[in-house]
Amino acid sequence: MIVRQSIIEFLNLQLPIVDVRSPSEFEAGHIEASINIPILNNQNRAIIGRTFKQEGREAAIKLGFQLVNPLRAELLDTLNRKVEGKTIALYCARGGLRSNHMAAFFVENGYTVYVLNGGYKAFRNHLLSIIAQFKRIVVLSANTGSGKTEVLHALKSKGAQVLDLEGLAKHKGSVFGALGNEAQPSSAAFHNLIFEELKHYNPNEVLWVENESFTIGQVHLPIELWTHMKIASGVEMSVPLEERVEFIVADYGRYESGDLVACIQKLNKRLGDEACRKICSLVEEGDLKAAVYGLFKYYDKAYEMGRIKRNCHHYVKIPFERLDPERIAEFLYEHQNKYSPEFN
Repeated sequence: MIVRQSIIEFLNLQLPIVDVRSPSEFEAGHIEASINIPILNNQNRAIIGRTFKQEGREAAIKLGFQLVNPLRAELLDTLNRKVEGKTIALYCARGGLRSNHMAAFFVENGYTVYVLNGGYKAFRNHLLSIIAQFKRIVVLSANTGSGKTEVLHALKSKGAQVLDLEGLAKHKGSVFGALGNEAQPSSAAFHNLIFEELKHYNPNEVLWVENESFTIGQVHLPIELWTHMKIASGVEMSVPLEERVEFIVADYGRYESGDLVACIQKLNKRLGDEACRKICSLVEEGDLKAAVYGLFKYYDKAYEMGRIKRNCHHYVKIPFERLDPERIAEFLYEHQNKYSPEFN
């Protein structure tokens, strides 16, 4: 039996989810916990795409059946190995030929199949609509080395709704951002991860995020979230310069000097040749503290320019005597409704 499902119904199913799109489509982004059993591999999908453009829809469909039919036994064997039971949820790109074909074949072999109307496109539209509901945002802003991520994590541990964008993006948002991180997801996969976090939250409550640019490393924010962040309430926290330096030294001191120098050299045009050479030499000599002081001259200026560009002058400024994420988070959590009393 084949059962067509809306996106809400589909996501509420407690069933194994099978994605029959190509491996490249799956890698670019997929519904969480889905299993990829591709009806077409990347090469065959490309061949059919060319056939569609050159010879039309009927020729492409005919070729698709010719390529898929010999693989049916293999596809069924893969499904039997990867899935327990005889009931599955299934989707393709738009809920069309691929999902219909595979659903009918699996039903012929004893399965009950729930098919997503609109396919992965329907899922994308749904997740972006959920993200767009979060308007009561408070942006946490501070100079480099102020422990913003640590404060956010502490806020979350106290019960606040927190979206760690850099953690989800696998990047810290600077030329040093990739150090110690895994490869970044695609932008679409990044958006999916944001959705997986937000679906557990209440859009009527405050949502904390760090002050970010539209892009974090190689991925970009969903425009629905970015639009709200640009006009959101914010907190500009400040901590002593010396503690910021100590924080950065402790955070990045574990990396090889060669890796740090390679990152610093990416700033050569902005730092200037002389300053860049001096800071790199300090790193190679092991004087990380002096190197960080030198980098902060650039980063603090760049951060201030970014704040002005993003219209952050209206943020509530709060000085803290110490870089103590737990105590800072405790204070911010206690007053969070004051920072965003109503929707922006």
